[in-house]
This record gives sequence, structure tokens and C-alpha cells, in this order.
Amino acid sequence: MAMLLLTSAFACLSGIAVSSTIELPECEPPDFPQWGGYGPRQDFYVAGDVIHYYCDTDTYIGGNFYRRCEDTGDWIGDTPVCDQPSRFSVVNQTTTADPDDENDANKAVDALRGTCTSTQEGPGNYWMGILETPGLLFRVMIFLPKVNVAYEVRMIKQNGDEYSCGSKVGFVDHLNWEFHNCPEPNNTDVIGVKIISLNSTPLQLCEVVANTLTFPTCVDPHVRIENGRLQLNRKSASLVCDAGFTRSPANRLECIRTGVWNRKSLYCIERQWEVGSNDP
Repeated sequence: MAMLLLTSAFACLSGIAVSSTIELPECEPPDFPQWGGYGPRQDFYVAGDVIHYYCDTDTYIGGNFYRRCEDTGDWIGDTPVCDQPSRFSVVNQTTTADPDDENDANKAVDALRGTCTSTQEGPGNYWMGILETPGLLFRVMIFLPKVNVAYEVRMIKQNGDEYSCGSKVGFVDHLNWEFHNCPEPNNTDVIGVKIISLNSTPLQLCEVVANTLTFPTCVDPHVRIENGRLQLNRKSASLVCDAGFTRSPANRLECIRTGVWNRKSLYCIERQWEVGSNDP
């Protein structure tokens, strides 16, 4: 475990100068999620330092938002992951408001929050998306315009059954994501998402994002690597080395079954520069 040495000096009443050294445990820069990062970024951290994790746009953090450097030189807890949206293979809606090209069902999955789909007026209208890969649906995120809304989110199972992931009724007074968590145990083997209007007003959706898990899936393997760290997602952990170091021949762990990584020897090798090389 690395230690940071702090030396202080003070004068006694007798006039004799005395110095003391305090050892503070250090933590190396932590592992981090693919499609995300952490801050503050530092070369080293001391016990008590706290970092926060974040994810890129339209991804959602799964796990700890914060971690603290402990007296042991380890980071408390697991490295979180950033879940990317699951892809829809087909989207459709029962009716489309005029003009059709500006309110098409695909506007809800074009990654542009400024464009929105809209049905016509009338009860029972819905928007539906079929997932490219069925899986465990744990969250649906909807970006809404500033309008009155009344809808229910349903997950569609492979056998055709539908189960609710929640609803929203009321006026949306700010542009933001609405989160709908899909409850267990009915959220397995989900093939699609349906958003149903609960009244006669048009159903307007700017973005619809589904987060699913496909198995196997793993969490932080907690592998300490000198002069390097891991970039994680739920299925793999890739080695990233510090400047001046290169990756070992084996440089990636794979999740081989739920909760189990294949164990390989990962390490960072200091680069050997040739005499006369122009490399820095």
C-alpha cells in the first residue's frame, strides 16, 4: 500500500525545533465505467478523499455514485457501470398527428430530444417499440415535452403478456427524463415496450430509452493493477495503462457466466525506448 509522507516542523518552548512525519495511506486512480468517468481526476488520492462517477448522455449509472479512499489503500464499494440504451428493431404507433413526417413514431428513438412523436387525439392510442434483443427490462426512460400527460408504460413479454412499469398523470413543467422502473419478477424475457395514452389528448414523446440486461452479467472484479486500471461494463473489463506503460498480452476479462469472470493475468509493462528514438 502506498503512503504519502507529510513532514511538519514546530518549535518547543525550550527553543529546540522538532519535526514529525505523518503517513497517509494512498489510493491509486480507480477503475471506471465504459461510457462514463469520474471526478476529480488526480494522480493519487489519500484516505478520506471522495470521487463521484458520471455517465455519458442517455446512459444511466448502475451502482455507486460515490466512492471513498479507505485507510487500507482501497476504494470502498464496487465500480459502477453505465448502461447504454437497448436498441429497438421496430417502432410504431396507432395514429400519427399531422404532418406525418414531423410526428412519426421514429422521432422517439432518433436521439434528438428536440423532435417528438405525437398521436392524434382520442383514447387508447399507444406507441410501441420492439427490442432487437429480448432481455430483462429494468428501466424505461421517457423525455417529455412541456404538456399535460396521462400515460402508462407496459412491458411486452415473449408470450404476449403485458405488465405495467408505472404511469404518469399531470403537467410536465420542465424538460427532463421520467424514469419508470420495471418490477421483478415479471420483467424477464421482455421483447418490447408499449406506452398507452390514458385519456383523449395526443400522446407526445420526445425520446424513449429502454435499459435491458442480457445474460451473463458481472460486477466489479476488484483486480488491483500497478500503473493501470480497468474500464468496465457488465460483460467485460479492459485494461488501461498509465502513460509510459503498455498492456500485457492478455488485456481483457470476460464475464463467462453471471457473477463469474474468466481470470487472466493482467499487468502494465514499462515501455523501453530505443536509443535515438524520436518518441517522447
